[in-house]
Amino acid sequence: MSLFSPVLSTQDDSNAHRPSWRDCEAWKRMASLALEGSFPHSCALVTAEDFHTEIALGIAKMLLCNNGRGGDGCPVCASWSGGQHPDLVVGGAPSQPPSIDTCREIINTTAYRPVVSPKRVVVLFAADRMMLPAANSLLKLAEEPPEYVHILFMLSDEKLFLPTLRSRSWTVSLPLHRQEERYSPPRTDEEWVRWIEKYAKAEVDELIMLFTPWISFEIERKAYERAAKLERLRLLIQTKRLSRTMVLDLIVLALKEGIVFEHSFGDFW
Repeated sequence: MSLFSPVLSTQDDSNAHRPSWRDCEAWKRMASLALEGSFPHSCALVTAEDFHTEIALGIAKMLLCNNGRGGDGCPVCASWSGGQHPDLVVGGAPSQPPSIDTCREIINTTAYRPVVSPKRVVVLFAADRMMLPAANSLLKLAEEPPEYVHILFMLSDEKLFLPTLRSRSWTVSLPLHRQEERYSPPRTDEEWVRWIEKYAKAEVDELIMLFTPWISFEIERKAYERAAKLERLRLLIQTKRLSRTMVLDLIVLALKEGIVFEHSFGDFW
């Protein structure tokens, strides 16, 4: 299994609903350190899980960039393809911590120098949920990483992060809210048409990320059955190996057309 990430996907920086964490002091401090070339080699980032992918991508772009800015057209930035880069190494996925075998493979990978960038970035998702053997295997890498390696531990709950890893990392907490965080799934035919147009080319992970604010919206309006349905659909999508198009179709069939997806899944695919 390749460690060069299919998990991370590009974000549209021109989106009017720009995540509020980009305007906070912690993010500005990280951007400044990346620009100066003094970003810590081991960093633990604490924020809501639905932000992990876009935050990791934003930091990786800055750290790998020749000029510390990210997206400035330098040869390193030109090597990005979607959310993948030759010098980006990813372990796990949002809500899915890396296994000990993945951690060992990452350790072996970091022994090799970068391909196009002066640096190599390692992103470890759900690092606060790693099994103890997996977490322990990373202690030496976190304490004495190669000079060209930066490690990003993505956390939802800092208290669950292995203390010996936490003591070796610079911990940064980012705000948990964005302007559009609480919003409803599409309701009308017009809203569904606009939604399908907007997300027609979205990757599976981006579609899964939509469920967190949808579920929060339904819980706030005490629509618990609908919130539970959304959670069941989210879990189904996470556990099945579906293509982007299949996930999009399933969401529309389940939420717009009202199919009983738990029982009908096998009939469609």
